[in-house]
Amino acid sequence: MRRALIGLAVAAFTVLAFAAPAGAASGQVTRFSFHGTFADAFWFTSSATSFTATSVNVSKAMQGSELFVDNFTGNLDKKGNFTGGTDTFADVTSGFSVAIDKALTSGSTSGLGLPATTCTIDAFGNPISCSATTIDVTVAWTGQGPITRSVFNDHFRTAGFSETDHFNGTDRAATAAGTVAGSTVGASQLQFADLGFTNSGTTTVCIGTGC
Repeated sequence: MRRALIGLAVAAFTVLAFAAPAGAASGQVTRFSFHGTFADAFWFTSSATSFTATSVNVSKAMQGSELFVDNFTGNLDKKGNFTGGTDTFADVTSGFSVAIDKALTSGSTSGLGLPATTCTIDAFGNPISCSATTIDVTVAWTGQGPITRSVFNDHFRTAGFSETDHFNGTDRAATAAGTVAGSTVGASQLQFADLGFTNSGTTTVCIGTGC
């Protein structure tokens, strides 16, 4: 559950500055919230000379929809050492469809010609060059097994700083298959997939010159 929440952590936030009394230290309140459904999946396949890792995370919330895609292909030498590869990734908030039912029985996302970036990666994992490209994505999820539910609240406080967290959500394992950036992904490559619904929020209060 928390893995999926991390995947949504960039979804939407609001920063509000509050005025302090004259002579008091400046302060800042930051609020993050997410209320909606999500689906994610990760596939991996390998051979003696290469491997491909593909991940998709899509969410549909009150703040809007967002789709993350990453397709990484690495090359291996005869000893199995990584020698470089290519990484194609996209992060979009429009130009695609998403449907996830709250019963977590199924989900889908589809988009054509989505703006993306492809980078050539060296043997140390560093990008050598990157260029703009477009990709097509079509993935369908089917819920499997029981639905798990989690609720937690947390509060942390120290000098000049406090954080309050709330999480209430459901999660269900799933199967997922489709095509991502020209690669066909299916059951034989699937490492994990899930569907979920989350209502969460974080409020931080910072007072002092370090804000």
